[in-house]
Amino acid sequence: MAKPKLLVLHPKEWATSDYGKNSRLDISHVSIGGRIPKKRNGTPTFDGYADMATDNGMVDLREAVRKIQPDAFLFWMHGNFPPALLIQLRAIAPKMKFVNWFGNHRFNVPGNVTRYKQTLDMLLINSKDSQQLAMYRKHVKHTFCLYDGFSPSESPLVESKPEYDLFFGGNSYMGGVSKNHKLDFPGGKIRYDLIVGCDKRFKILVTTGYPQFWPFKTEPEVFHPHYAAKMREAKITLNVNHFPSLKQAYTRRTIRSLFARRCHITLYIPGMEADFENHKDLVWFHTIDEAFDLIRYYLDHDDKREEIAWAGWNKALQHYTFENRLNEFSKQLRSIGV
Repeated sequence: MAKPKLLVLHPKEWATSDYGKNSRLDISHVSIGGRIPKKRNGTPTFDGYADMATDNGMVDLREAVRKIQPDAFLFWMHGNFPPALLIQLRAIAPKMKFVNWFGNHRFNVPGNVTRYKQTLDMLLINSKDSQQLAMYRKHVKHTFCLYDGFSPSESPLVESKPEYDLFFGGNSYMGGVSKNHKLDFPGGKIRYDLIVGCDKRFKILVTTGYPQFWPFKTEPEVFHPHYAAKMREAKITLNVNHFPSLKQAYTRRTIRSLFARRCHITLYIPGMEADFENHKDLVWFHTIDEAFDLIRYYLDHDDKREEIAWAGWNKALQHYTFENRLNEFSKQLRSIGV
């Protein structure tokens, strides 16, 4: 019996790995970003998340759909990705199912879901919050949780002495919120206050795509495969979700910080104790003052900090690889008949 055909924009790892080749799916990959995918500002991305769709990439996508006639198409939203493109693809392969892997948290269903909902057969988010799942299922019936993954073999960890105390890769939207009240990031203030406070107390490296919204010097944002290497320039990685009330909402930053094998300290994510052990796999805090105390403690206790780094890395190897994600996704596909 022939395997169901799956075409993916991300992750390409599924199409090239041994476990991908041995799955119940026949997986192919195409890049909508062209040969060297980039963001709007020209920064190379490589990881299939932030790529800007290019004319050549869209031609390659249409040709892949025409040639493969896939049973399902898994895509991550890209800049310059026109809704009409999905209609074109459906005309090329009328029986193909459309699956959007949408990784952002929101309290309201955003436009890049509502604009595509007539075409979508499945939606994947990175949260197990029941209210959020119910909210999205009103628009896309088959909505499930699927976290990010990582392939350890893609970015071998280089042993080096960290230059910084802390690393945070992310944006401050405080400036954006002040100019656009429709933007709603309830975790924005604690993120801003924490990172600014850390800059005053510790040696911190921050990478961002919007340097104008941080009141100190930052470095440009980086993407896989350089992201893990950049995180390893610090002893501790930090995380603050912009939507800190959503249950078991693990962003790319959560997952990839663990794979960087540095001690990870994060604002508490509801339900986190079901997946991680505090002060063993990672460390969580509830207030900024508590975060400062924990950071200082683990900077002063190298052995304990390294134990957490290794335990978190091992937990990620067990539960948060792309192989784990493919196994889950393969089961989810059955709900739409693939």
